[in-house]
Amino acid sequence: MTEKQTQPKALLSFEYRRTGMGGFDDTILISFRSKKVVKSLLRTSRTGNHGSRSYRLFPARYIAYEVSRSNGGNLYGFVKVIIINSDGQMEIEQEWQVFDRRPLLTLNDLPTNIGILLIENKDQLPLFSYIFPFDNQEASTPADAESTPQD
Repeated sequence: MTEKQTQPKALLSFEYRRTGMGGFDDTILISFRSKKVVKSLLRTSRTGNHGSRSYRLFPARYIAYEVSRSNGGNLYGFVKVIIINSDGQMEIEQEWQVFDRRPLLTLNDLPTNIGILLIENKDQLPLFSYIFPFDNQEASTPADAESTPQD
């Protein structure tokens, strides 16, 4: 047996909601190691409006991209660095509220490595262009967006 197989996996679940009135809740995890979105299992009710997104995780650090939109259209967004301990418990290492009905932080306000990972995975992150509306989405890194000369 390899060391990877002997490590315990943690099972984490997050609320999922997608209503016909525009309400939405979801949490997507990105691995620091693979730099990609972690595969998850989405289970929903028969209507598909409510459910949970579950992850099986090895002990490591992850980015949690969490978005919530009320039926009235109020949008909230958080970016968190979470740690899964060897005993399977989750701890929040750092947390930033990036959107609270209006933008609070840009990608450049986050640590560079986190901003880069978010941009690299933006196509898999729900409501990304609403959460970070003023960021140059085409730049490969937050630093590139600042240093690009304007013609």
